[in-house]
Amino acid sequence: MNFRGKLLLLLLLSSLLFPSRTAAQDREYKSMADLAAEKFISQAALRLDVEFLSGDFCKGRGASQEGLAEAGMWAIRQFDSQHLMPMDGTLCQTFIAGGHVCHNIVGMLPAKTPSYLSNGSYVIIMAHYDNLGVLDGKTYPGADSNASGVAVLNRMVRLFRYLADHGTGVPQNIIFAALDGKQLSLAGAQDLWSRIALGRLHDPVTGNAIRARDISTVINLDILGGVSAPLTKGQKNYLILLGGGKFNSLLQSTNLRKGTGLQIGLDYYGSKGFTDLFLKRVSDQKPFLEHGIYSVMFTSGITMDTNRESDTPDKIDYPVLEKRTELIFRWTEQLLYLNR
Repeated sequence: MNFRGKLLLLLLLSSLLFPSRTAAQDREYKSMADLAAEKFISQAALRLDVEFLSGDFCKGRGASQEGLAEAGMWAIRQFDSQHLMPMDGTLCQTFIAGGHVCHNIVGMLPAKTPSYLSNGSYVIIMAHYDNLGVLDGKTYPGADSNASGVAVLNRMVRLFRYLADHGTGVPQNIIFAALDGKQLSLAGAQDLWSRIALGRLHDPVTGNAIRARDISTVINLDILGGVSAPLTKGQKNYLILLGGGKFNSLLQSTNLRKGTGLQIGLDYYGSKGFTDLFLKRVSDQKPFLEHGIYSVMFTSGITMDTNRESDTPDKIDYPVLEKRTELIFRWTEQLLYLNR
């Protein structure tokens, strides 16, 4: 047999012994994070959440108003559907602020390794779900502030639930919190911190009090759907991370590697004063930062619609919100391994 014949025979045998991969087989080689992102991050899902939270049922989600109760019940249903573990026997933590009865919705996704084996074994991912509500007969829908952040939080619950169920498990306990009381001087964030500081928040697996030193990271999602205040004129694909510090480069490299194509801002539009304002004074990560816990804020910045009647679901750019959700998830998933 000549060389050409031998080559054809070899190719024939190779095709029989090593058939070409099918799409299903290629899928097996994707990471669990890839599969989770494909399954749970979509414009349609984000839009559905934003439209409900800023729609007629929730009526702006104002303190002590019926619409806020609807939003709180919605958050409980979302957490319960993903089997998050109640903290101290309940997903709903009640507190009083400014004469209003308020409710944080809090649940935990446990790590594969029991939390008592190491310090720094908890990550908190949170977003406030309250807004201005109905004032003087006018409804302030709060689609961007902060239905958009809560919609991303809801995706994060599902993404990490998938990793916990189908992968090797998550390496840190994740506490998910839909916070009330942002409009009442950050009362919800303060109540969550106070429970930790006083030893009143317990791990539902071990029963141990969660201490401040056990928390490695706090991630706050606050206003994430707007594109009308870009970092660069005409560039709507952007995301701002405040307080990222040593993990700024991780966000930038992840953005490049995963091709999300977002322009990354690491301060508030180049202003140190406004960066400090939003990071340290007027957003929900404040009480955690004050006590030395690594805390960050993801945002797309306030716009001309923030805290106005015009903050409606149609102002959200859902394709960009989808990209932001994926990048925040990818960054957080890596952070769970690095910041222990």
